[in-house]
Amino acid sequence: MLIEPVALSDFFLSFFTAALIILLATLYAALFAWGKASGRRSLGIAAWLCYLVLLVCVAIFSYVNHFSGYWLALSLLMALGYGWMPRFIWRLCAATHQPDHHHPHQPGGHHD
Repeated sequence: MLIEPVALSDFFLSFFTAALIILLATLYAALFAWGKASGRRSLGIAAWLCYLVLLVCVAIFSYVNHFSGYWLALSLLMALGYGWMPRFIWRLCAATHQPDHHHPHQPGGHHD
């Protein structure tokens, strides 16, 4: 199965959307975390708007690069990962950084 190369006229669009995907994923994760940490709903909305634009960029990137089959599935998986990973990372950080009032191992104590 031959993959049709990107036309030279579409190369800039392919490059630009790939860069935007990375930038928007970073911005989405940062705004999501900042919104959660500060409790500001507006930052959460801005994060979701970034994610929406990221999805558009993934669609354009996939179209311009003639993705089909497993490449298209991989693009979809990437877009879903960019959307859900900040949530999972936030939950992990929140769970591991909660103040624990019961310390089974006190510093300087004896360990069995």
